[in-house]
Amino acid sequence: MIGSIVATAVLLAAPLGAQEVEPAARRTELIAEWESLGYGMFIHYGMSTFTGVEIDKGQSPSETYAPTAPDVRQWIRTAREAGMKYAVLTAKHVAGHCLWDSEGYDYDVATATDKTDVIAAFMAACKAEGILPGVYYCILDGHNEGARWKAPVGPEYFALVKHHLEELHTRYPGIREQWIDITAKLSPPQRRELYALVKRLSPNCLVIMNQGFRDGVEIPPGSWPTDLANGERTLPPRSGHNPLKTIDGKTHYIPMEVCDTIGKHWFWQPDDPPKPARSLYRLYSRCRERRANLLLNVPPDKTGRIPKEHVDRLMELKRLIDNPELVPAPESLTFERPAKASNVYRKMIRYGADAAVDDDPQTRWATDDGVRDCWLEVDLGEEKRFNRAFLSEAYDRVQKFELQCRRGEVWQTFAIGGRIGKELSVEFEPVAARFVRLHVSEATGGPTIWEFQLFALGK
Repeated sequence: MIGSIVATAVLLAAPLGAQEVEPAARRTELIAEWESLGYGMFIHYGMSTFTGVEIDKGQSPSETYAPTAPDVRQWIRTAREAGMKYAVLTAKHVAGHCLWDSEGYDYDVATATDKTDVIAAFMAACKAEGILPGVYYCILDGHNEGARWKAPVGPEYFALVKHHLEELHTRYPGIREQWIDITAKLSPPQRRELYALVKRLSPNCLVIMNQGFRDGVEIPPGSWPTDLANGERTLPPRSGHNPLKTIDGKTHYIPMEVCDTIGKHWFWQPDDPPKPARSLYRLYSRCRERRANLLLNVPPDKTGRIPKEHVDRLMELKRLIDNPELVPAPESLTFERPAKASNVYRKMIRYGADAAVDDDPQTRWATDDGVRDCWLEVDLGEEKRFNRAFLSEAYDRVQKFELQCRRGEVWQTFAIGGRIGKELSVEFEPVAARFVRLHVSEATGGPTIWEFQLFALGK
């Protein structure tokens, strides 16, 4: 692909006045409009849909991309019927395969089995359904630069990146959100130039340079400049997102978007059912309560349509959003109570203690690989009486554990167990306590706990 990259280098050789463009200092009408959208659909679709590999190396032939009955309008109609107000589509993901026919580039839909210009179809569907369109573009690229996570982006590949973004914003006017992923690979001048390019071609487009698994409190240097803060599978703090950020001595207004998946994976997988509607509702409500938009990923399958089970789950979710009184109340005494842990995997927020008390079977508290002894502590708020616990673990590493309550400064054990496994219910004599903890005393590797629940007498 180097020859193609070089051929594009002359197209955007001159800087675009990047120094003159920067994110907003206040809440503009454009930002206020975006904040009012509240809820959108992320659409991961492309080569990885057909290879089954999320971080695809881009070595499969273009013909591997082969939807049998693509229906882009169905995606956007589903978004509208689900109550979503905007949508963001992966125009180019890690594989480097483009969903439009890019001039001078041969790894795209024009050389694939199905030659539908998906970006054009997406823009038309969004217009017809009243959905604001956005596109995603990944800097990490197996086909063109080897998917080297920490390697800097050289001038030849950067020219191709600029060429692609210029095409998207001239050929398909009206893009309102531009995702640029894995931006830490770019130098500060490169990031500023891409930001300025998008702003010049699409003044009403907000740019998000993905910050990864962060809570939006700080904008990392590798994601600046950006119009939006992003929490990839990570919520803002309980106190809510504060959009006022000080960067290089200047104040900017940076609202937040949380992106998460309807199942476990970003791209469609045959064994990836959607999460329960109540779990998705809690994700939605937490985002909105904490002043962030939710961009929920709903991937089309190999036919090129969103599967019926995903559509049905979105409609269940809409029913709960419209009628929150129908949401089943969680029975666990630990639900969303303050929690802390002795160790968190690489200190990543997404694997924090809170993930084990959120009544979501697909989030987890995780510890570092070498941990063999650890604890998870929960404050019930006041003294509660309980006589049953439910535990769920990934990877079956726990060999011995204790359930404990605090008396003064001393932890007392009220139940002992061995392996936890996928699901384990533990019954014991009634206990009255405010502070409780799960103490893992022996494990074959770093324990990972999906859920730690306690139930009141009779529950």
